[in-house]
Amino acid sequence: MSLVAAQTLSGRIWVARPNHSLSVAGRRRLFAATAAVSVLITFVFSCFGAWPVIPFSGLELALLWWALRRTESAADDFEAITLESGHLTIEKRCGTRVERHEFQPYWAQLQYVKPQGQNGHRLLIGSHGKQVEVGSLLTEEQKMALAKELKQNLGAV
Repeated sequence: MSLVAAQTLSGRIWVARPNHSLSVAGRRRLFAATAAVSVLITFVFSCFGAWPVIPFSGLELALLWWALRRTESAADDFEAITLESGHLTIEKRCGTRVERHEFQPYWAQLQYVKPQGQNGHRLLIGSHGKQVEVGSLLTEEQKMALAKELKQNLGAV
C-alpha cells in the first residue's frame, strides 16, 4: 500500500491508497487476450464435437469480467487525513461509500491497539466518544510510522 505525506500551506495531509498492479487499459488488454485464447480453444474443441465446452468457456469469461470489474470499482479507494490549524479531517472512500469525519486536533486522541484474536494493530483517532479507524489500507510498519508522525503533529497543533 502507498502512503504519501505532504505539507500544505495550512497544514499537513496524509493519503493512503491500495496498490494496483494493472491500469484500466491493462485490465482490458488482459480480458481481451484471455477471451481470444478461450474462444480459440473453445472453437477448436467444438469443431471436434466437444461442443459442451462452450457454456463453460462463457462462464469462465463472465467470472473473469466480474473479477476485473470488482477490482476496477476499488481502484479509487483512499484514506486521507488532513491536519490544519483548527481541524482534523478524515476522509475515506471504499467503493461508492464516502465517509468524512472532523475532529478538533486539541481534543483528538490517537490509539494504536491490538485487538485480542487478531494479527494486526488498529490505529484509532477519537474524541468525545467518537472513534474512527485509519490506516486500514496500510501495512503494520506503515501504520506504526503514521501513528508516530500523527502523534508528533497532533501535539504540535
